Amino acid sequence: MTSSPAWQTWLFICAAAFAVVLTGLLEPDLTTQVFLLAPFVAVIGLPHGALDLSIAKVLWPLRGWHGKVKFVSLYLSLSALIVIFWILFPSASLFAFLIYSAVHFSGDWSDSPTALRWCGGAATIGGPALFHQGDVAHIFGYLVPESAANLATSCLVIAGGTALVIFVAMLILQPTTRTRAAAEQAAIWLAAGLLVPLVYFIVYFCVLHSVRHTVATIESLKDRKDALLTAGFLSAITALMAVSSILFLDSFKAGLIVESISQTVFIGLAALTIPHMILVDRFQRRSHHLAEAL
Repeated sequence: MTSSPAWQTWLFICAAAFAVVLTGLLEPDLTTQVFLLAPFVAVIGLPHGALDLSIAKVLWPLRGWHGKVKFVSLYLSLSALIVIFWILFPSASLFAFLIYSAVHFSGDWSDSPTALRWCGGAATIGGPALFHQGDVAHIFGYLVPESAANLATSCLVIAGGTALVIFVAMLILQPTTRTRAAAEQAAIWLAAGLLVPLVYFIVYFCVLHSVRHTVATIESLKDRKDALLTAGFLSAITALMAVSSILFLDSFKAGLIVESISQTVFIGLAALTIPHMILVDRFQRRSHHLAEAL
C-alpha cells in the first residue's frame, strides 16, 4: 500500500479513545464482547476481503460468469482445506494463523522502514497478550486444547514484549521513525493495554486494517461501483453463512454460543486470510510495477 491519508490515523485514534471510555463505563464481560465481535467483523471487517473478486478480475481474465464461478470455487476450496486442517491439527493451525496474521497486518505500514513495519505486525497480535495474558489464553482455549492455548499466549507475550522494546528504542534512537505510522502503533499499544482483547481486535481490525485496505483497493480499481456492489453482495452471503455456522455449532454444544461464535469468527478468518494474502500480495506487486513504469 502507498502512504495512507492522515484521516485514517485520526479515525483509528478517535475510535480507540471512544472504545476505552465506553468499555470503562460498561465493563463488558466476555459474552458481550463476543456478541459485539461477530457483527462488527461481518459488517465492517469482511467487506475488505470481499473485494478479492474485483482484485482477481484485474489480475486474470475472468471471462463471463464462468470465470468468476471458477475463481470463487478455487478461493473457497482453499479456505475449506484450511478449515479441515484446523479441525485435524488445531494447535499447529493456531500458531500458523498467528504468524501469517502478523505478516499480513504488517502490510498496514508497508511504506515504513522494515523494522517499524514488523514491529507493527507483532504489536497487532502480541499487544493484547502482553497486557491481558489470562484473557487471551481463555479465548484461545475455545479454539485449541488448553496446553496449546497457554503456549501460544506465552509466545505472543514474548513477541509483543520484544516488539515493544524495539519500538521504543527506535523512537528514542532514530528520530526519523517518529512518523504517523509510529503514532498509529503507539495508539495500538495503548489500546491493547487499556481495552479487553476482543474489543481491541474490533477497533484495530475494523477501523484501521479494514478501512485502510478497502480504501486503497477501491482507489486502485477502475470499476469502483461494480467492486463495491460485488463486495456488498459477497459480504452479505458470508455473514449469512457465518450465522448458519454459529447456529449449527450451537445445536451440538448445548447452548455454548460464546464458544461457537469464537470458533466461527477466528477459524473463518484463518481460512479466508490465506487466499486473501495471496491475492493482495500479487495485486500490490503489480501496482508497484505499474507505478515504476510510469
